[in-house]
Amino acid sequence: MKKLITMSLAIVLQSACHAAPAATTTATVPRPAATTSGLTGAADPAAAVRAFMAAAKQQDLQALGGAWGDANGPARDAIAREELERRELIMLKCLRHDRYDVVGDAPGAAGARVLAVAITYKDVSQSTNFTVVRGPSNRWYVEKFDIEALQKICAAP
Repeated sequence: MKKLITMSLAIVLQSACHAAPAATTTATVPRPAATTSGLTGAADPAAAVRAFMAAAKQQDLQALGGAWGDANGPARDAIAREELERRELIMLKCLRHDRYDVVGDAPGAAGARVLAVAITYKDVSQSTNFTVVRGPSNRWYVEKFDIEALQKICAAP
């Protein structure tokens, strides 16, 4: 039974983070900006990962939606609210942390950056890669991360 639950969680987590963003719908509601300057995203790739991880630590769905996105801008402007929140809740479970360290930064495809991040939660330490892309207004967004690499954190009590 435990194996079935773990496999089900893995499938849900994988689909939540690997599914393509849905088209903008009328259900998308404009929200306050994630930063005091009125901009979403971050000034550089490392700052985008820091904002994303801070939002995860604080369990702040709006801030997470402002740091997560793609070349078109923040995810919260592109995904219907219910779907956005569903995906974010799954990500928050796997991004729980007591500490994290950005341990590497390398070029990615089409101008993206890939940052290696070591995450520690309780007695579990795992590393994953975050792909960060440049969006509108020269702002950077966490486009994706390898959630499968964080399965022990996802499953931790």
